Amino acid sequence: MPTIGFDSKDFKRAKIDEGGKRITFYSPLGVGVKTNDLVELRKKTVEKTSELSKSFGLGKTQAIHCSNSLVRRIGHRKATPFFDQLLKGLEEFIDAIFFSYVILPPKDNPTVEVGGYRCPRVKMETMDFLRAISSSFSYITAWSYCGRHREHDCSMFIDSFSGKETTAWDDLKQYDFRVFPRGDECNVIISLADIFAYLTEKKLWDSKQWLLPQPIEEIWGSYGFNVETRFLDDKVLSKIQWYSDEPIEIEPFLAHPIVFLDLSEINMKRFIQFDLYCDLVTYAFRKEGSIQGFDINLDSKRVKDGDVYVYAGEDAHNRAKMFEDMYDIEAYSVKEIRQKIKDYSL
Repeated sequence: MPTIGFDSKDFKRAKIDEGGKRITFYSPLGVGVKTNDLVELRKKTVEKTSELSKSFGLGKTQAIHCSNSLVRRIGHRKATPFFDQLLKGLEEFIDAIFFSYVILPPKDNPTVEVGGYRCPRVKMETMDFLRAISSSFSYITAWSYCGRHREHDCSMFIDSFSGKETTAWDDLKQYDFRVFPRGDECNVIISLADIFAYLTEKKLWDSKQWLLPQPIEEIWGSYGFNVETRFLDDKVLSKIQWYSDEPIEIEPFLAHPIVFLDLSEINMKRFIQFDLYCDLVTYAFRKEGSIQGFDINLDSKRVKDGDVYVYAGEDAHNRAKMFEDMYDIEAYSVKEIRQKIKDYSL
């Protein structure tokens, strides 16, 4: 069965026109990557990542990389050729890439109306609206793709997102898909979507081109996969503007197992800098699941049979024992998981 993974990133550009006025363009940029052989793509990505990690002198490596983590480790100058060589080594296993972004010029669309269902209907500035939907653009890209293809026989993996209820979300729920927390770090097809978004921004910048269908197709024209671009404008605005202040409930669509990290005094922003985090990401990858920093207010209802609960600290230990009494999960201290991870070597 074909598989397609979706992720998104912010795309920003600015220039000075002939009159000296600064023109700013901003849109979330969504990417879908399609393969007809996920098993082989997964295998080859691990092999190629390991090979490139050695040639680029990375010390501690992991099964796959997302753009943020690799740039943090080796910088843009090295991350760009790393990812470009990775994609060139995988192009025979990638069938198509799909791009989506938003065109809503503020001079033509100064405001966007949102809300209205059991909440006030309000107007907000267009740039503020675009920034607000950035956090949910991975699923909006999946919706955009389905509007073109209507493929019910394709597995869809979407990077985790947050947002409010839209008609696009109501449409997308008709399809079979799973949502992966931190999917760009532990799911191979979502990771590749993230890498395509990163390299697209970089390649357009280097060639001094803007976010338009033809330049996108040109920068990827020498690769061996199909390229498709769809921009979203005011004709579909009613689909992507939220009609309710109620947040989207992604719990029924979450990909399990989830490796929950309950680390008491250490937040995720700090923990991702630890070497151990690389191991845990690879552990989640090997289990074909996802990874999530545990928030007692958000994640208590997300724990399911088969999940893994990693804890550090007395309060976190007590929560782990509580969830063990409620669900069929594996619970480990950080020290215990370090030993277990040795069985998941690359």
